[in-house]
Amino acid sequence: MNNSTDYTFMHISNQTALVVGATGFIGKFLIARLLRDNVQVFALCRNLDQQAPQLQQWLTQQGIIHQQLNFIQGDITQPNLGLSKQDWLQLKTVNYLYNTSALFAWHLTMQQAKAVNVDGLERLLACVSRHCQLERAIHLSGYMLTLNAHLQAAGIYREHIQQTDWPHVYARLGAYEASKIQGHFTWIKHANQHNISWTVIHPATVIGDETTGEIPSHQPIAHLIRQVKQGKMTAIPGTRQHSLPLVSVTMLVDAIIYAAQDPCTHQQEILVANPEQVFFPELIQMIAQHLQVKAPRHFISLKLLQSILKWQWLARKLDMSTEMLNFLRTEQLDLNRFITLNQHWNIPNTDIKSKIAKTAAWVSRSS
Repeated sequence: MNNSTDYTFMHISNQTALVVGATGFIGKFLIARLLRDNVQVFALCRNLDQQAPQLQQWLTQQGIIHQQLNFIQGDITQPNLGLSKQDWLQLKTVNYLYNTSALFAWHLTMQQAKAVNVDGLERLLACVSRHCQLERAIHLSGYMLTLNAHLQAAGIYREHIQQTDWPHVYARLGAYEASKIQGHFTWIKHANQHNISWTVIHPATVIGDETTGEIPSHQPIAHLIRQVKQGKMTAIPGTRQHSLPLVSVTMLVDAIIYAAQDPCTHQQEILVANPEQVFFPELIQMIAQHLQVKAPRHFISLKLLQSILKWQWLARKLDMSTEMLNFLRTEQLDLNRFITLNQHWNIPNTDIKSKIAKTAAWVSRSS
């Protein structure tokens, strides 16, 4: 990295941003941060009449003025994103694209997941390359993309990505994770084809806002907290060496903002996770302690649990999926790039224990 880089750009706003996935968890916190930085923002919404008032109300509750926020109704699964010529004229000044969109659920079909998480990305890049003058396109992927041994075990080799047997990968990993992996390589391929400067952010599992703990109920960590609260987790999946890598939505949004403006992140992939991590049993213990419930003490191997969860009635009773177990890892994450960049960005480390407690409190109040 060139240490002579001028980092005075970090707090200067010269952006007109298009945020895709604008009303999702990460998207709305990203928009809040962009508006605080006085950025002109266009938010792409699939259901304008419902989603626009909800986002405006939420921003008002955060004390954020949203006069520079504009809404566009569109859908990345539709031709031309479902936008009219007039819509694209409004977007001609857009120079930064932030894609936080993804279809997330367990038990998706390959067709369902691929329509949004793969084909939608190809369509999005093709459209913005025709109508906008992009300086940077930021895409959120996932930390599993950084685990090369995991990818290779699923039959994915970066140097031979065109030879990947994707139906096999979908069957092995589940449609959500497989589509995120395929979408990642699709993003890079088509961004390069359209000569778009890209940056990919690989977030760890996202926990709530550092101030309030706010997190939507469908997020994986919220689901985990409810399982502990309701006593559905009678044994801890994995071993004492397993962990669930975490990052707060606050740290993640800060990293997205800085990465978008940093010339050192051009055509780079960045794993973003809090450097301080906890092992999964400790995480369960912290959640249980905050909720004042008993934490499970015994362990169950992932292979045995995956076999048990093949019985769908039992998976429903336990409120678990084999797909979610893939995200429990024993590998050490390589955070060197993020740590090096953060020497200039100066994003503070998260006090992970107190923020998990805030997230647990939010989920407990909301459930």
